[in-house]
Amino acid sequence: MDYDMLVIGSGPSGRRAAVQAAKLGKSVLVVDRGRRLGGVSVHTGTIPSKTLRETVLNLSGWRERGFYGRGYRVKQDISVGDLIERLHKTLDHEVEVLQHQFMRNTSRARVRR
Repeated sequence: MDYDMLVIGSGPSGRRAAVQAAKLGKSVLVVDRGRRLGGVSVHTGTIPSKTLRETVLNLSGWRERGFYGRGYRVKQDISVGDLIERLHKTLDHEVEVLQHQFMRNTSRARVRR
């Protein structure tokens, strides 16, 4: 099959380029090295690091201590498993959002891994 545009990577720039081209009626092929959509930002960069930080702040009750007192904690013992579970849920959600965005905006685009 012939395509009007080839996009390498499904990160933020690739996603925007593919969606915009498809909205303009172009056929687009998105090629990504990863097994899932999202690129570095979703899988190894910004989102994982911020998710882990926010999870610790949430489970430790750090932000609410000013209101509830220094002894306030959402969870007494925070394990690596707690962090990994939250990370996987967040990444799964991000990938699902990306898949829906591609499906909603790119009827003429295909994604290959």
